[in-house]
Amino acid sequence: MANNDFDAAVETTTTTLSALMKVYYDRKLLEMAIPVMVADQFADHSRDIPQKEGKSVNFTRLVPLTKIMEATSEGANPAEVEMEAFDFEKTVAKYANTVRLTETLQLTAYDDVLNDAVELQGANMGESVNYQYRKAMATGFYPMRVDNSSTYAKTCVCDAGSAVNGVVAATELGGQDDYFWNDGVITILTGQNAGFSAVVIASATSTGAITFSPSLKEVCDTGDLFRIVVSTGLTSSNIVTCAAVERAVAVLKHNKAPKYDGKYYIGIIAPFVSYDFMQDSKWVNAAEYAGSAKLYEGELGKWGGVRWVEDTEGWTEIITDGSVYAAHDVGFGVYSATGTINHTPIFGKHAYAGTRIAGVKDKLIVKVSGPQDTSNATNAFSKVSWRVFFVAVPLNALFGVNLISGSSTIA
Repeated sequence: MANNDFDAAVETTTTTLSALMKVYYDRKLLEMAIPVMVADQFADHSRDIPQKEGKSVNFTRLVPLTKIMEATSEGANPAEVEMEAFDFEKTVAKYANTVRLTETLQLTAYDDVLNDAVELQGANMGESVNYQYRKAMATGFYPMRVDNSSTYAKTCVCDAGSAVNGVVAATELGGQDDYFWNDGVITILTGQNAGFSAVVIASATSTGAITFSPSLKEVCDTGDLFRIVVSTGLTSSNIVTCAAVERAVAVLKHNKAPKYDGKYYIGIIAPFVSYDFMQDSKWVNAAEYAGSAKLYEGELGKWGGVRWVEDTEGWTEIITDGSVYAAHDVGFGVYSATGTINHTPIFGKHAYAGTRIAGVKDKLIVKVSGPQDTSNATNAFSKVSWRVFFVAVPLNALFGVNLISGSSTIA
């Protein structure tokens, strides 16, 4: 299986199952989990927290130095410059689920029911982990509307008066209705905070003041650039096209995002979005180059410098509407199964990480009541559970682009 570390990260704990059964159910878990956990195979997995070192990990992203444009005078040393870095912290959390198998089910169809429960839990674990990755991408990547709107997406210059939780850009943003940018995403493009993205929680646009969460550790300098985007105004006719993908790839190249295998970026695409996209592209089916190129899990094909992987659990949101921010109930980072706004992330290496606790494996746990189980005296039930210690971390917003679009309705 290509580029997937999850195979070696599952173990089984049981009370009465044979060793053969343990292997069988582990395989079942993987079989169901991996196809729906497409994002895990591309995440950085080298940033796990050592055991007994707490739950939080601190990430440091160095700020590129300014290129030297002039020669240094003979016999002189160059002027010293400060090396800057952006630090941020994330905390690993426990995700888990349990299903109970009743005595009646065990008496009538025990093996089949246990097998079904493992399959159900495997799919649930994959979907749950994948959800955390997609949420991190939704708020942590550079946002790009497919319609290239200049009304609902702007690049701005920070004015004086910025804070760790906000910026001011009165020249570009002043004069609009208050709340215009609420529930959108802001990405810092230059300076010591370059690569940081956050959700806009307030926009007093009469003054050009934008407030976001989470906060920065250092205030943006006057003159730093940022990009701000909302999904307001997008419709089902604003679909992912070849031109939109080319724009996204151009941004990644401009930001020097490193490619996977040195050749391609990765795109994660939902079925209805890929349907629209494939109507406009000279699509290369994955099967056509399987003999000469290693396939990723769920790969559909390649186009425009991107290898496309399908995520049947695509990320959709309710459109932003320029209303007051209310506990972040719509917009970027708020998944809605009925949402009309689609996210299609395209990214390079080191755009995001999946951090766990080192040596603590993702687990499938099958509990079958045994002779010494006093908590279940009549063997009334068994349980099948999974448990993961994990956090999805966007590392650099400039190494990932989120194409924001509508999609066709397919009956």
